[in-house]
Amino acid sequence: MDRLAEYISVIFLFAAVGSALPFVREWKSDVLHLFVAFGAGVFLGAVFFHLLPDVKNSNGAFAFVLAGFLVILIFEQLTFRHHDEDCGPDCPHRHDVVGLAAFLGLIIHSLTAGVALGVGMAGNSMLGFVMFLAIIGHKSVEAFSLATVLKLSDFPIKRSVNLLAVYALMTPLGAVAAYLMMERMNHASMGIPTSLAAGTFLYVATMDLLPEAFHVKGRRLGSVVSMLLGLAAMYAISLAGA
Repeated sequence: MDRLAEYISVIFLFAAVGSALPFVREWKSDVLHLFVAFGAGVFLGAVFFHLLPDVKNSNGAFAFVLAGFLVILIFEQLTFRHHDEDCGPDCPHRHDVVGLAAFLGLIIHSLTAGVALGVGMAGNSMLGFVMFLAIIGHKSVEAFSLATVLKLSDFPIKRSVNLLAVYALMTPLGAVAAYLMMERMNHASMGIPTSLAAGTFLYVATMDLLPEAFHVKGRRLGSVVSMLLGLAAMYAISLAGA
């Protein structure tokens, strides 16, 4: 348990550092959109290089990928439909939707990662160490991407900090809960939360982040490059065994 406490403390620190970077200075809107494109690449890379292979290795549960996609779709449509009708197609609050959707997708993924870490630590210390390296390999990038989206959404600083704090706590909470309840866990049970995370990530990347990243005319090449860099970062992490 002491080693797990050390791991989750480091994970929280990585998340905190990544979350703080977009707020240490004022970023221009076009620069933020490049970061959003990078974040979209990170999300897509997480889906195709990390989450879907894990789903396949956990005996399927692919139906829950679609379920995760539909959950976010229905959430957005039911929550923001009337607001969009009142606000119009050029609603300035559209960024709020992107921020909340990205937040929801990431907390599900972070919780899943924490559960995997807790299971690994309870079953095999070396497996737990590998899971720890996998998490810190992209935690700062994820946190930076989420903080960028929240900043672009023009959320009040206090609200953004609260959301980022919840995000940063999800992996430690998942790890502790899984460690304490290991006798009730099995590998197959990881398929469902991992699939749900994959579906939510896929929706956030394709329906929220990518349209946001490419709606600025004249800077789409930069967004393409930034998105590819995000994908490359996640692919490099997967090659490293994360």
